[in-house]
Amino acid sequence: MYLTQEHHILFSCLQVALWPLAKHEVLPVAEYNANPEKLYRLAASQGVLGLTLDGMPREFPVTDRALRLRWELSVQQMEFRYKRQCEVLKELVLLFRSQGVELMLLKGTGISMLYPRPEHRECGDIDIYLMGDYDKGNRIIESLGIEVDTKSSKHSNFFYKGVPVENHKTFLNVSDSRTDSNLEQGLHRILSEQGTDTIMLDDVPVRIPKPDFSAVFLTRHAIVHFLASGLVLRHFCDLALFFETNKERINTGFIEKMMICENQFLLLNSFLAIGRKYLGQPDGFFSVSKADSELAEKWAERVLEDTFCPRINRKERDELSKMSVLRRKWTGLKYFAASKWKYDTIRKGLFEQVLFYKSVRYLRISNWR
Repeated sequence: MYLTQEHHILFSCLQVALWPLAKHEVLPVAEYNANPEKLYRLAASQGVLGLTLDGMPREFPVTDRALRLRWELSVQQMEFRYKRQCEVLKELVLLFRSQGVELMLLKGTGISMLYPRPEHRECGDIDIYLMGDYDKGNRIIESLGIEVDTKSSKHSNFFYKGVPVENHKTFLNVSDSRTDSNLEQGLHRILSEQGTDTIMLDDVPVRIPKPDFSAVFLTRHAIVHFLASGLVLRHFCDLALFFETNKERINTGFIEKMMICENQFLLLNSFLAIGRKYLGQPDGFFSVSKADSELAEKWAERVLEDTFCPRINRKERDELSKMSVLRRKWTGLKYFAASKWKYDTIRKGLFEQVLFYKSVRYLRISNWR
């Protein structure tokens, strides 16, 4: 894909921010004639505003004082949200533990700690798994007078002191996908056999999954996002840091076999190829043939193009809920049709299979409200 000057500077800043010991150098901004306002908007849209600022040299020519202030304020707000999430997470761990329920953190803060500056990884909601005590966990939260939304078959949703939380009943969308159902079984097997790791938030120990579990979970989570709405650079930063940091602890043969069995391996390698080529991730993780490596790099370019130039813009997707039912269904179908190539990277015929499933679902009266 064609990369603008701002893309080149963005990647350069991210390499410096993600791998501070690797001595990456930021490209000479003046030579690239990069527009600071465009760079700001690009970094913000890709979820890497704080990281870009971390990798930016002091002499970066953000001559517009208002832009510099807006950038720094945005990063300060990110830091505040991160601190708030950590406080809420600690409270939830202690709350559930006091009721005999153990909490395992999925993604989020656990991944952020892989970053040189954890508070500069953009965060969303808190994903938790209560080690089989899903219903009990919901009741504990409801006993506090907090409304718990249990409409999803995968997780419940609630707000704890203003922070959104997902309490996972299952790790993946097992009711919608055979792939998810198969990988779910694998995740439970890993959890049962390997147990959990622990991170410390101040003096509070928090359970997180072992690297083999997270390798599967993060990969599938990224692929589902990729198929449904597209990825942003923050997802690739997560994967690059996770796989590089845990390269000595991940059972690569086991993960490779599981991903190949479920036709996820090509996309995983494509995501990691983006990390290697553009984000400074050291070369090599899985041992693949030259042909497979070239195929992964080919698809990586298309994945990256979709990241920066999605077929249906995010604003249109964000406005889906405001559309009439017919327009919403048409927009969803239009985006899905434009994503056929994504399903083809997994398996030929998968698109048609999912199209049939979606069509049956669309015909249900309950989905036309």
